[in-house]
Amino acid sequence: MRPLRLAVMLEQALDVGGGFQQPLNDLLWLRDWAAQSGNEIVVYSPHAQTLAILKEFRVDARLLKFGILDHIFLFLKYCRPFDLVQIAIELKSPFERALIRDGIDIVHFTSTSKRHLLLYQLPFIITIFDGCHRDAPEFPEVRTFGEFERREILFGLASTKAALVIVNAQELIDDLCRRYAMERERAVCIPFSPSAYVAQSIGNAAADAAVLDKYRLEPDYLFYPAQFWPHKNHITLLAALAHLKQQGIEQRLVLCGSDRGGREKIDKAITSYGLSDQVSIVGFVESLELGALYRGASALVMPSYFGPTNLPPLEAWAVGTPVIYPEAFKAQTGDAAILFDYDDPRSLADAIISLGADGTRERLRAAGEVRLKHFAAETEIGRREFARQLERLKHRLALSLR
Repeated sequence: MRPLRLAVMLEQALDVGGGFQQPLNDLLWLRDWAAQSGNEIVVYSPHAQTLAILKEFRVDARLLKFGILDHIFLFLKYCRPFDLVQIAIELKSPFERALIRDGIDIVHFTSTSKRHLLLYQLPFIITIFDGCHRDAPEFPEVRTFGEFERREILFGLASTKAALVIVNAQELIDDLCRRYAMERERAVCIPFSPSAYVAQSIGNAAADAAVLDKYRLEPDYLFYPAQFWPHKNHITLLAALAHLKQQGIEQRLVLCGSDRGGREKIDKAITSYGLSDQVSIVGFVESLELGALYRGASALVMPSYFGPTNLPPLEAWAVGTPVIYPEAFKAQTGDAAILFDYDDPRSLADAIISLGADGTRERLRAAGEVRLKHFAAETEIGRREFARQLERLKHRLALSLR
């Protein structure tokens, strides 16, 4: 039987943050899987910067941009009757034709890509990180200008048409089965892993100090790495700091991430609360600097409304930094975080104060190590299942090509 030729699509740009780092982890595992199993992967990205980054990991990739015809196909795909035209004349998108020319057998989207709508001949594997447009439709980034409807089309077709659906939490499998009638046996759960940049970073006092110096930071700040979206809930965190300030507690905070439309409101809140001397916004930071920024923090504090899982807690645990996290996502952290109500600034303020209790930091660090090992074991189980499913698909695709 000839090797399976798997296309691996890395569509997220570096400034997406976790949406880039987790697909990178998946790719590095797939590279090793292909080498050990005798199969082949071909990596594609529409971003030239991604190709340069992948060379650092000894991964060759191909630039595959999406042209105007591909975008026209996508638009028409959202208009369902176009399917009848494509079926009648067997019309393929330029995107799919390029993959077929490269001898691809199956396409693996490492994020919830709309490009799967361009595939009529090639089967695909889809990754679904969350269902937050259903969980919290009140946020504009998942609701306005047809975004909710677009996601419904994407999730509905992806979860039912995909040969495999990769998710990061068992709760998400339940959601997809309930909401879209996904076949449960097609889902493979592979939990998040710490970013390769953070997990492989080694604490070096001089190097860490240089990073903090670059951003004019002193150690022992609260750290929140997140893009500036409304759902990231920076405002509740700022309100909690203002509440602490009223009690005479001035807690420093460092924010990093790219602006997705929420930065202006955050700047105004900082000024309104009188927190300008306590809050540092360092913008988007290089991946290589993340380890030092985590290590310099007294705690990761993450009030995001979107889950059920997130990458920063794993990265914090990887370098021994305590975690403060929403109670709604306790299934991810267990006892390895101080929990709070993400709708209540006072609850978050109390969580920050409790970090100073005797033995709390040591307990959280130890619990974080245990939790990280738990997820590492779960990830290994998930990847073994993914490998098994890929071999099953290889057999079936070989039959269909005879």
